Amino acid sequence: MNPVAPTPEHATAAPEKITMYGADWCGDCLRAKAFFDAHDVEYDFVDLVEHAGGNDVVLTRNGGVQKIPVIIFPDNSHLTEPTTPELEAKMAQLKADTDTDTDTDESTPGTYTINENRDEGRFELHHDGQILSVADFSERSGGVVVVPHVATDPQHRGLGNAGRLMDGVLDILRASDRKIVPICPFAANHLRENPDQQDLLA
Repeated sequence: MNPVAPTPEHATAAPEKITMYGADWCGDCLRAKAFFDAHDVEYDFVDLVEHAGGNDVVLTRNGGVQKIPVIIFPDNSHLTEPTTPELEAKMAQLKADTDTDTDTDESTPGTYTINENRDEGRFELHHDGQILSVADFSERSGGVVVVPHVATDPQHRGLGNAGRLMDGVLDILRASDRKIVPICPFAANHLRENPDQQDLLA
C-alpha cells in the first residue's frame, strides 16, 4: 500500500495503479486492504480523513452518493463497497486482460506470472525467467479442467509456490468461466482450504 494524495482527475480518468479512496475507520475499506495485502496487490490509498478533497472523486464516481471504499482500476472501472468475491472476479478479469494483451512468457523481474501452456497441457508459475511450479491439466467438454498433478521444482519447494500457482489457476478458470476437477491431492486440499473458491468445483 502506498499512501497518496487525491488526484482530481480520478473522478473520470483511470489511474496508473489501482487506487482506493477510503478511511481506516471503514470496515469495508479494511476488508479490501486485507484482500489486496493477502494477494500481494500493489495499490495506492487515499485517506479521506487526511485528504478530505478526495471526497469529490468519491461523489463523482458514485453519482453523488458518499460510500467508501471506492476502488478505481487502471481500466477506468471502479467498485464501491465491493465484496471479496467481487474483488476476486475483478482481479481475475484484469489478469485475463493482461494475459490476452501479452504474447510473451517472460516475467517482469521480481514478479510472479501464471501461464496457461496449452501446448504442454500445463499451467506454469514463472518468476524471474524460471518455471517454479507446474500443474498438469486436460480439458473435458463443457469447460471442465482436470488437474491430476501439481509439482514444484525441488530447489523452490517450501516457499508457497504451489499454492501461489493454484491461486493463479483458479483465477484463470474463474475469468474464463471454467470448472476444475482436482484429482491431485494438493490441488484438492487447496480447494478445501479456500471455501470461497469451491464454486469452481465441477
